[in-house]
Amino acid sequence: MSDYLQTKFQYYPASVYETTPLGICTLYDMLNAIKNPRKEIEVIFKEIEKASAEKNKKRKDELKTKLYYFNPCILTDGLGRKYTNIVSFSGILLVDIDNLEADIAISLKKYLFETYDFVIASFLSVSKLGVKLLIRCPISKTVDEFKSYFYGLMVNWQWIEGMDLAPQNPSLPAYLTYDRELLMREDATVFSERGVKIDEFKEYIGDPIEVEATEDDRIKIISILKRSFDKIDNSGHFICRSGCLAGWGYCGAGYFTEDEMQEILFELIDDTPYLQSKLKNYKQTCLDMKRIGISAPLTLKENG
Repeated sequence: MSDYLQTKFQYYPASVYETTPLGICTLYDMLNAIKNPRKEIEVIFKEIEKASAEKNKKRKDELKTKLYYFNPCILTDGLGRKYTNIVSFSGILLVDIDNLEADIAISLKKYLFETYDFVIASFLSVSKLGVKLLIRCPISKTVDEFKSYFYGLMVNWQWIEGMDLAPQNPSLPAYLTYDRELLMREDATVFSERGVKIDEFKEYIGDPIEVEATEDDRIKIISILKRSFDKIDNSGHFICRSGCLAGWGYCGAGYFTEDEMQEILFELIDDTPYLQSKLKNYKQTCLDMKRIGISAPLTLKENG
């Protein structure tokens, strides 16, 4: 059995407000519970399926409280499910696709599993109108790193309708479901592409920011941006996008004109070996970040 199937995490009583775990299970235990549920649990699932077909959300939510849930993405200190309670990450991403037609859900479950070998498991939701997937990713050290892998996956799968973005939260509870036709592999590869949430920089609302930029300020900013691009030896899209957002943010604060910042960023892209195979794409990414970055001015004091 593959090592990642022995990954350990907690499971909890049905209420999402109950944050004291019942115990610890392995990923294999979770998948086995989904594929081979106990008889009494299967009865509840059937009732949930019926309530979902009748669009009776109140009944569906009431029935869900009789189940239990997992936290497959993290291991906590057992005192809560806040980010501060996270002890370690599991190297697993949860993906939730909902509000599908039954036949489309079945087809999508199979297609994603067979097409992407980083999918550990693919199975239907309780209602049978959604698909849930567990993705193998690097073991993160921080919440931001975890989210970057989730966003990277969303860049690849943005074409899929019904995608729920809530699992970007590693503490999100995953309710027990059942699917006797669950698909699972023991040789999943690791998905390691990283991304950033497009609206991560919120538009600034307030008095215009116009700094009195000195030459030393401008030299310091160019040095900050260069250090960012120098880190690129993989995950080029993630760091390029983040660096460009920062650059345009400094531009929005008045340290540089738009033409100056574009020249600086394009030169950094040109000089980064990893980015040179797709210069046109990365420069377009840079331009795509312009409006977002300028609308969120960044100052040297703010950036530490």
